[in-house]
Amino acid sequence: MCAHVPCTFYDDSLLLDDHITVYGYWFRDGTHAIRGSPMATNNLFRWVEEHAEGRFHLLGDPSMNNCSLSITDAQSSDRGYYFFRFEKGNVKYSYRNPLLYVNVTDLIQKPDISVPEMLESGNPVTLNCTFPWTCGENRSFKFSWMGAALSSKSESSGVSHFSEISFIPEPQHHGTKLTCQVTLPGGRLNRKRTIQLNVSYAVQNVSITVTQDNRTTVFIPENSSALLVQEGQSLLLLCATNSNPPAALNWILRDQTLASSQPSDNGILHLDLPQLKPEDGGNYTCLAQHHLGSKQASLNISVQYAPRILRPSCSWVKEGLLCTCSVQAEPAPSLRWWVGGKPVEGNTSNDTFQVTSNRSGPWANSSLSVKMERVPNITLSCEGKNPQGTHTVLFHLAPDKSATPLVFQKSMILGVLCGAGTTGLLALCLLLILVKMLRKKSVVAAAGEESRARVEDPKRPSWEDLSLDPISPAADIAPTPAAPEDGLDESHYACLNFQGAKVREDHVSTEPLTEYSEIKFK
Repeated sequence: MCAHVPCTFYDDSLLLDDHITVYGYWFRDGTHAIRGSPMATNNLFRWVEEHAEGRFHLLGDPSMNNCSLSITDAQSSDRGYYFFRFEKGNVKYSYRNPLLYVNVTDLIQKPDISVPEMLESGNPVTLNCTFPWTCGENRSFKFSWMGAALSSKSESSGVSHFSEISFIPEPQHHGTKLTCQVTLPGGRLNRKRTIQLNVSYAVQNVSITVTQDNRTTVFIPENSSALLVQEGQSLLLLCATNSNPPAALNWILRDQTLASSQPSDNGILHLDLPQLKPEDGGNYTCLAQHHLGSKQASLNISVQYAPRILRPSCSWVKEGLLCTCSVQAEPAPSLRWWVGGKPVEGNTSNDTFQVTSNRSGPWANSSLSVKMERVPNITLSCEGKNPQGTHTVLFHLAPDKSATPLVFQKSMILGVLCGAGTTGLLALCLLLILVKMLRKKSVVAAAGEESRARVEDPKRPSWEDLSLDPISPAADIAPTPAAPEDGLDESHYACLNFQGAKVREDHVSTEPLTEYSEIKFK
């Protein structure tokens, strides 16, 4: 650097206008004024100190009482005391009180880099580097630019005390350093300033990290990834993005926002999923929103669970027996019917029964139609199965002993009609009715005992001796009641009553689950 020392002095001889040349000298203290060499002078016939040549300059005009001194490229060796001496003809005088003290310290000035607060990725930018030169001389400076954002090191030299550099910032340049270095005239000193680039850029990538049972998996999907979990397990999802400034994050499931973050959260958003249920499955999307461009990533979570049979039913229709069964599970279950201990799968049709099945997502639906005129004592079951387990609902067809026999109903009506006659006739009718009831109950009871005996073991096919062909009255396994003595016609009516067929929706075990439902006829 340089130093400028303003200086004035006074001597009476300077008041005389005698055209005598006035010489001024600056000496380092301790130098002999006659035999020694000055540091600076306007006397061209005096040699100056070698290490001061070109750096120490007497700027002032001694004839005008001006002794100002200039020092350029100051060095630590320049530190010390100096005195001024003037000569005019025979008048010579050295000013030693006070002495001039020059203190050379380390250079603290640094170049200044003008840079916008934020650079935008992809947009060209020009930066300026300026060195605060105050010495007033056009000296040669050397500027050097260094940084990862530059394709190569850039250098320039000249008398100018500033330099420019142009480049196109990219996302990878964010946070990198850029340095401007200035080498001072003479090449002995250099100063530099380093800045950190702040580059704004859109979302570069979105990653999803899954923590499950103390295990961590990282997904960086382009479109979507899948994850299989068991019902009841817990997950911790973490969404992370790379953008500047940080993007606003949202966890979304079926158009519903589950969690949100602010840009100040450094592009990280957690989502806790405890005790997962089947309805928690779906496509979890992390949406990163940024003013320069948004991006998203998805993780499809499939919650696997054992089959659950919903809304099973059987009904007696004109053509025979019609049963329906719906099973829900993940992965999608298989569904089949068991008729009298024999499996019936898929879509099957013959002269005796017809099975119609279809699948839709986690659902399997099926209907079983059995053509029969009368209902044998038979066992039907609907079975849903997948790798997570098996669920079975078993239907047991049996007579309903709690129903009042139709003969009794008809006899009661007949008794009431006869009651309008004589009391004696009424007594006779009541006696006949009681005898008829006793006979009828014995027949029904006998049929019930045989039915119970045949289905005592639910695992044994209850119709192994039967055919699924349409059953004629002669083939009915139930005893045919004797014709009533009064000659009244008897008609057989059947209805289906379910007792205790409840769906176990909380079943998550892989052990087979069997539920029983009894179908009674009257």
